[in-house]
Amino acid sequence: MSPRRGGPTPYLRLNTATKATQGAAVYMSVMAHGLSIRQAAALHGLSLTTAWRRFWWYADWTLPDRYGVKTTRIPPQRGTRACPRGRPWIKELDDPGGPLHIRTRGIPR
Repeated sequence: MSPRRGGPTPYLRLNTATKATQGAAVYMSVMAHGLSIRQAAALHGLSLTTAWRRFWWYADWTLPDRYGVKTTRIPPQRGTRACPRGRPWIKELDDPGGPLHIRTRGIPR
């Protein structure tokens, strides 16, 4: 019997540089060039699911920069137990004691 692999931490980890490179490519294809995520996935040789994950991971990772706040941590991946629904809780944006507090629905306070 193999050990249980489920839970908040995936047992296979992709290095952050590859994730960021793929995420930036998919994000720019969708946002700057108007492609769908499906078209961006085909363009960059990714599966549709991987392209969707990279797009949202990159969007969440760069969100504090778009509000003028320094990013200090990598957010959890959407669709995992660490982020069950909606946008992940980002300390720089959502912490009431943080430099910038944005009230959003569905984010734990």
